[in-house]
Amino acid sequence: MAYSVIMPAYNAEATIEEAVASAFSQVPAPAEVIVGDDGSTDQTRSRAQTSGAKVLQLPKANGAVARNQAVLVSTQDILLFLDADDLWLPGHAEFHLEAHRSGERLVLSRAKPFYDSGEEPNWIAGRLPSGRHDWKALINHRAWPTGSGFSVLRQAYQDVGGFNEKLIKFQDVDFWVRCAAKFGFFQVDEILTRYRLREGSVGKGTQRHEENLETMLSGWLFATEDEKQRMRRVAHLLLSEQLRWPESLHWMRKAGFPLGNRFFWKCLIVSLKRTIMNCK
Repeated sequence: MAYSVIMPAYNAEATIEEAVASAFSQVPAPAEVIVGDDGSTDQTRSRAQTSGAKVLQLPKANGAVARNQAVLVSTQDILLFLDADDLWLPGHAEFHLEAHRSGERLVLSRAKPFYDSGEEPNWIAGRLPSGRHDWKALINHRAWPTGSGFSVLRQAYQDVGGFNEKLIKFQDVDFWVRCAAKFGFFQVDEILTRYRLREGSVGKGTQRHEENLETMLSGWLFATEDEKQRMRRVAHLLLSEQLRWPESLHWMRKAGFPLGNRFFWKCLIVSLKRTIMNCK
């Protein structure tokens, strides 16, 4: 089965060659790697081209625009997504294609995080059990893979209108949920991606957090208000985990201080540790 790799990139000269190489090393190899260059000012374009990717040079916008534009010029009916700072492990494409061969439209797989230092945190992204799930399973941060851990049939992508270009956060989660609400999704059990962690990334920042969250939820016409509120709680707690006191306290308050939620206590402890470590 032939497939296209869609790669959004912004100032990724340090990592994009390795990312592209991990895509072309798959068996079967992709028909093409399309890089949506989101207004990079470094050597992202030249290094991607040298690595064999096709580069679509775009004015600065965001990752959703870069993905959508790259999909428009891609040629295959199966789309696999890979961020320019992540890596695919051997077998990534094979497992995803096997699921599509069985009739699945949206496929998610697991990822293992790492830092450039070589440290690997003791958690895994995408921890649902293998098999089919409905969209409600994704109102849980433990279920989310990464922007490099999913694939979709072109027709399904088109049916939900691609990525929401108004979002600078929650782009991936929003796409998975909207797509899964129409078609469900299949979870692959294997860890197939290495997910590079960076401090201060857009996905973890406070920039336009609530605005983006409400924009996303306004498009979930299939969700009840209770389901949307659950998503707000998850998003606020995730943000609080990344911040020091007293800023984290603000988002815990927004989440409603859910004392019976184990994730709340984890976020509280992590935030306190972060505060203490930065005070030393």
